Amino acid sequence: MKNINRYFPFQPEIQANTDSYVELKPTGQSIDKDIALFYQFKTTNDPSYFSLVPDGCFDILFCCDSNHPSAFLWTSPFQRRKQPNFINNCEYFGVRFFPEQGMIKLNYPMEELLEQQIPLFDVLSGNPSIIEEIAAGESFSNRVAIFKKFLYKTRCEMGYDYQIIDYAIRKIYLSNGGLNISDLSEETGYSDRYIRKIFEKYIGFSPKQFCQIVKFQNSLDMILKTESSLLDSSYYDQSHFIREFKKFTLLTPKQYKEMYKSAL
Repeated sequence: MKNINRYFPFQPEIQANTDSYVELKPTGQSIDKDIALFYQFKTTNDPSYFSLVPDGCFDILFCCDSNHPSAFLWTSPFQRRKQPNFINNCEYFGVRFFPEQGMIKLNYPMEELLEQQIPLFDVLSGNPSIIEEIAAGESFSNRVAIFKKFLYKTRCEMGYDYQIIDYAIRKIYLSNGGLNISDLSEETGYSDRYIRKIFEKYIGFSPKQFCQIVKFQNSLDMILKTESSLLDSSYYDQSHFIREFKKFTLLTPKQYKEMYKSAL
């Protein structure tokens, strides 16, 4: 099945505040369709930190330190949040999964995992030897291949609720985050309460919050990849746009653009 996802979750501060950043967007093959991005970076010699902005996704991040390799689940915040506990001058390999991914089943509801860095095999069943294998990878492309083999062995069948989530999120993408949540209830035949319940279980956010995140990510992409820092058409007016953007980043669109556009 070809990946027709129109949403791309963007984390500009990882690229801006690290060295040797490289990324690969999957080409739409069956095993890749739930993955937004493979990426790799090296932290600097200075105290290493950066912030994540909301994207609704989760990442699996491998610390490739030769002496103490590790891996953790990295989950989305609802507001820009500093990321601590990174080793200086260390290489990291990451895999970002789309919110509606249907390959990895976590041992806990996502609503319990949001805004956290959690040791990977505390929340996921699988062979922990993948940590050493990724750390010993000879190159970025080699690590991508190693992870794909691990994913193929780890993937599982998701329940019927996942099909509802998948359908609802694709509708949200098509609306650029502007979907009326009551329309989801009408189209799926499930109550607003039930849809919210399964969103919080699988995504961590309510449908309304997730719509806000999709709108924000679309505006973030526009601001950093064009010359404009003005109104995104999915918002009501300029003041609403600035207020919503600042809620997620703690900065105005102009401030964020000035800080990160030149570094990308």
